[in-house]
Amino acid sequence: MLNLDAQTAQRNRAYRAFKLDRAGRVFSAEIVPAADDTQARRRARAMVADAAIELWDRTRFLGRYEPAAQARL
Repeated sequence: MLNLDAQTAQRNRAYRAFKLDRAGRVFSAEIVPAADDTQARRRARAMVADAAIELWDRTRFLGRYEPAAQARL
């Protein structure tokens, strides 16, 4: 039988990272496993490439991370 206590449940938290298009609409989502909010934010920032990322813990908004502005030539 699985013994699930509060500490085990905390370690297995699954956050959601939503990739947004230029209009701010979700075009894909990914589960981000993390031990806490800090680790989840770090992982979400690492996911940013050419699309903005919004990070959520169920209905709790944790942040929006934008791609770095490209230098103009």
